[in-house]
Amino acid sequence: MNHITANKAQKDFYRILDGVITQGISISIATDDGAAILVNQDEWNGMLETIYLQSIPGMNDSIMEGKATPVSECLDSVGWDIN
Repeated sequence: MNHITANKAQKDFYRILDGVITQGISISIATDDGAAILVNQDEWNGMLETIYLQSIPGMNDSIMEGKATPVSECLDSVGWDIN
């Protein structure tokens, strides 16, 4: 992640914004009072989805179990002919 001051961010705002949007670069913009993070919308939506899924009891275990299940077992369980 890149770190810049609020003054630099103000001067180069449109170039910085373009980098965040088109290249997925996250930027930490700092003042004397703290910092804020600028991320592109897809990354933000992904983080919100992850937080939501992690809030569902048992979801993490279910995801890990699914990752360990061979694809052939997944396809058979829904009745698809994989041959």
